[in-house]
Amino acid sequence: MDVAIIGAGRLAKAIRDQCVARGATATLHSRSTGFDVLDPEPADRLGAPHVVVEATDVFTQNANRARQFFSRSTRAANAVARAHGARHVLVSIVGCTRPELQGNGYYAGKAEQERIALAEHERLTIVRSTQWHEFARQNLDRMRLGPLAVVPSMTVQPVALASVADVVARCVTGELPEGIHDVAGPEVTTLWEMTKALPGTGALPVALPVPGRTGKAFRHGALLPGPDAEILGPTFGEWLMAGA
Repeated sequence: MDVAIIGAGRLAKAIRDQCVARGATATLHSRSTGFDVLDPEPADRLGAPHVVVEATDVFTQNANRARQFFSRSTRAANAVARAHGARHVLVSIVGCTRPELQGNGYYAGKAEQERIALAEHERLTIVRSTQWHEFARQNLDRMRLGPLAVVPSMTVQPVALASVADVVARCVTGELPEGIHDVAGPEVTTLWEMTKALPGTGALPVALPVPGRTGKAFRHGALLPGPDAEILGPTFGEWLMAGA
């Protein structure tokens, strides 16, 4: 099985490793390899994959920029998949389509991505995850203001990136059926509690309640999975203890 993974971040690399461990041939495609998802090369530049995995990302809270990026990304992935009769596996976020979260630009972009992907390809699988364990430190680094770091108030059920990659790989290899699969970690906590537990932060975390309807939704559980989500360990504490 040949798998083309569009993306070059930590998740894309973890998915590649999980696919290879299952006997697949998996390659990463990004600007560094000559494939720009916003200005894609002809489909044959990615070979003739059996599965196209879309693991792209952009850091923005601007709704227009997020919608533009994710819509173009998923149309490019769909074009490659359709050209070769391949399946399309899209990595997304639990809760991104909920109306109360559309005030957040990033979530609005992911919702648009899912809408387009579902409309343009019948052989689509969506793997939605809750926030990764890695998100706490990622947020700390992005929201650092000198000696302080802003921590948005949100209730989360975090999952390890490696566990998400495992689910994606199972979808790629057919161990899981086509459709929508939600995945989450085993415990509910807050981003504040996760941040306080991080070792060696070098910054003083400052809680920030996000205003408006979206902020209320963040605090009151809109990011949590439904009852059908697959629950996978480790917990955040176990993940930290393992030195991740």
